[in-house]
Amino acid sequence: MSPSRWRAALSLAIPAALATLAGPAAAFTWGCPFGVNAHQASNAALDKVAAAGIGWVRFDMNWFQLEPKQGQYDWQEPDRFIDHATGLGLHVFVTVAYSPKWAVAGPCNDNDPNKVNWCRNRPPTNPAFWTSFLTAAVKRYQGKVKHWGMWNEPNLSSFYTGTRDQYVADILKPGSAAVHAACGDCKVLGPELAHLRGADWDSCEGQCLGCQCAFNGWNFSLIKVLEAAGAQIDIITHHKYTDPALTFWQEMCDGETVVIKIQDGVKEVTDKYAPGKSVWITELGWESEPFGKYKNDYAAGELTKSYQWMSEIVAGSFPSVKNKPWPELAKLFWYDLHDDPNGYSWGLLTSNIEEKAPYQAYKDVIQKLGDCSGGGGAGGAGGSGGSGSSASSTGSSSTSSTGSSSGGGTSTGSSSGGGAGTGGAGTGGGAGATSSGAPGAPVRPGGGEGGCGCVLVPRSGGAPGAVGLLVGLLLLCRRRQRR
Repeated sequence: MSPSRWRAALSLAIPAALATLAGPAAAFTWGCPFGVNAHQASNAALDKVAAAGIGWVRFDMNWFQLEPKQGQYDWQEPDRFIDHATGLGLHVFVTVAYSPKWAVAGPCNDNDPNKVNWCRNRPPTNPAFWTSFLTAAVKRYQGKVKHWGMWNEPNLSSFYTGTRDQYVADILKPGSAAVHAACGDCKVLGPELAHLRGADWDSCEGQCLGCQCAFNGWNFSLIKVLEAAGAQIDIITHHKYTDPALTFWQEMCDGETVVIKIQDGVKEVTDKYAPGKSVWITELGWESEPFGKYKNDYAAGELTKSYQWMSEIVAGSFPSVKNKPWPELAKLFWYDLHDDPNGYSWGLLTSNIEEKAPYQAYKDVIQKLGDCSGGGGAGGAGGSGGSGSSASSTGSSSTSSTGSSSGGGTSTGSSSGGGAGTGGAGTGGGAGATSSGAPGAPVRPGGGEGGCGCVLVPRSGGAPGAVGLLVGLLLLCRRRQRR
């Protein structure tokens, strides 16, 4: 078929597919699941969020930007954003991350092309520096912001060069204590891991044979963080980018299989290690036109399916997953609000704040499934232990250095198309924040995922030798190593 005839056929097929989705679907009766990553978006962009009926925005509260000198704060940007967003009736979820130069050890330079030499991705030398900033921020905004995220994708060195144990001891635990001390009804969210087997944390942990590992990377890290500090987290947050939306939800619920199972589902991990707690997916998306690999209409269709199927997964009526229902699944934040003119186009809007097809799709699916009016957003926020999200019995920049079968990076890449976030990892997408000055920027997809220094078999299939190795791994390691 010629390209012109293919495009004509596609223009007819997409509306037909969307019409099919307009059939019976479980509606959201328990709150407001609709969110978007807004970084530090303009007032005009926030107006578009409210007009679409999206109830939640994620804001990048960059520590290095707001406390450039110890004890000297610049609240101008969060004041503007939070005042305008809440004035529109939007709920704000804040992710706090990235160290100022004065708070870290050794020489560093945020303008260095080598991210290893950056200041902002280093852990603070004293956790008291971190908690002092958090306390000031929470007290300033406690009447308007109740949800505080503890760093962004700390399992990627592009965003945090400390170890998992450092994150728990120096960021998560003291940060949680500071937030709760400053605001009794505020919620602590985390750990906001990038869904990568080849992440900088724990890529060689789990169940391994030589350099091939399963149940490693994010899977192992999330379990260990929840074991060590689950009590300090009120709401579990996670980032995952996978194309298509059907595979996204199957892997979220049931894990990943290449002949044998190689990863748990996020639902499986949280059901076992954080039972009853709310789960928010705070990054997913498809990079569409003009710079992305996906057509705008395709991204719009995947967005529609993502939210429709989420409602069915919460209710337990979605036939394509085994582990259901998932009443703790409370929110889904699309990445991104608007494109970046520097060459990244994950947005619902263009860089000029003009509507793209995904924006209209989001608006339509909200109208279909139930909007966030009437205070539903606050109820949908859930609470410690996840009671809020399960209130209904009918009821979710620069490159990273590793890739994933469901998430991003460039040096080893990914098998599906990806995202970024406050610097996110994608289905091949990179890590970064495009509008806030946080580290990095999204990148385009690459090849198969890396694990423990090797290239693993892509989801869609691979060399028989690699599959055989995984089968051998299963035979030799019948029990997962959980150190």
